[in-house]
Formats: sequence, C-alpha cells, structure tokens
Amino acid sequence: MAGWMDSRSKRFFLGTRIRHMYGIVVRRLLFILGIFTTVSAGVWGGENPPEDGGKPGAVQVIQPEVQPREVSEAAIDDESFEIGIFAGVINIDNFGSEPLYGVKASYHATEDFFLQINYAVSKAGNTSFEDLSGDNIRLLTDSERDYTYYNALVGYNIFPGEVFMTSSLTFNSAFYLAAGVGNTEFGGEDNFTTTLGTGFRIVLRDWLTWHIDFRDHIFKSDIINENETTHNLELSTGFSLFF
Repeated sequence: MAGWMDSRSKRFFLGTRIRHMYGIVVRRLLFILGIFTTVSAGVWGGENPPEDGGKPGAVQVIQPEVQPREVSEAAIDDESFEIGIFAGVINIDNFGSEPLYGVKASYHATEDFFLQINYAVSKAGNTSFEDLSGDNIRLLTDSERDYTYYNALVGYNIFPGEVFMTSSLTFNSAFYLAAGVGNTEFGGEDNFTTTLGTGFRIVLRDWLTWHIDFRDHIFKSDIINENETTHNLELSTGFSLFF
C-alpha cells in the first residue's frame, strides 16, 4: 500500500512539473509572437503604395488667403529744423505751481541726436509763509515774481517707434531724453541752471509734431535760504513745425 502511494505521488508531482514548464513555454511563445506582430505592423502597415507603379502622387500646396495690409504712415519731413510753442505748469520751489508758456527751436543733427533751445515765462505765487502771514509780509515784489528761463539742450531719441491709431493709420513717434544748461531769472537773481528731462513726440504730419515734456530746472537760490538748491519741475505740451 505504501509503495502504491509513493508511485502515485511521483506521478502527480511529475505531471505538475510538466504543466508548469508547458505554461512557461507557451507564455514565451506568445511574447515572441507579439513582438513579431508589432514590428511587422510598423514595417508594412504604413501608407499604401501608390497605384501608378510606385510614383508618388502630386502634392497639394495650400495657399494661405492673406492679403497685405496697406498702412498710411506719417513720415518726418526732410528738413532738419523745427520750431514750436508749448504751454504747461511749473512748480517753482517754495512758491507753488503756476502756468508756463514758451517757445522752442530744434535742429535734428542725426536720426538719434538733436539740439534744442527753449525760452519760457511764468509768474510765481506766494509761499506758504506769506499766505499764513497775511498781507503784512512779502518776500518778493510783483516784478521779482516774474520767472523767466532760457536754456540749450542736447536730446537723444532712445525709443523711436510707431503709434497705431487705426488698422490703416500709424504715426512715427519717439521717446527721448534731454539735458543741458541755461539761466533762470527769478527773485531779482540770475541763476545758472542745469536742466534734465524727458519727452515723447508723435509726428502727426510730415511737417507737424505733437510733444509732451517733463523738465527739472535745478539752480541755487538765496531767496528762502542761503545757497539753497531748488528743483523746479515742469510739465508741458505743444506743437512744432518742420521747415
């Protein structure tokens, strides 16, 4: 009885071993078959060969329906000289903000550099000390409150560009820096003045420009305090003509 059981156990173990090995072989064959199928599809599963003996068919070229847009652009006139007028407001140090009016002339030496001279007038108001003191104390007479300056500046166009008003109309423009020296008459004094500033210009026609400018007129004054450095800030706008 024991011998029969041993023989049966051996047959069962051997059958299990064979089925296990058979399963391994089948799985490997299926794996190899899958790889072969994938490679075959990549090689032969592309575009169908042309029907006319191997010659490729005609390539259709799609032309984009884009129409060029005509843009009317105002150009700067060939003349290099420019004259103009401007008006704005100036904050006279210690005396408040007052209206300002002036004229200017420019020479465009190159596309980037220009020379400019300016002349402007204003009239100072009262200081806060005078307002608080009433009519009894006045630091300056009426004539001494006249504020006049002239200067010569060198300008540089750092950001020339264009301003698009509509889809078919654009204007040349430029953002520029300016610096120079001049003289300021105020409070019975003639003061050597350093001027620093920036501006923006738009060419409306080949002979007409619009500009907006910011300036800082710096000079020393003895009106309030002895040898005091004053900063007189100006914001103005105007028009210029080329000739």
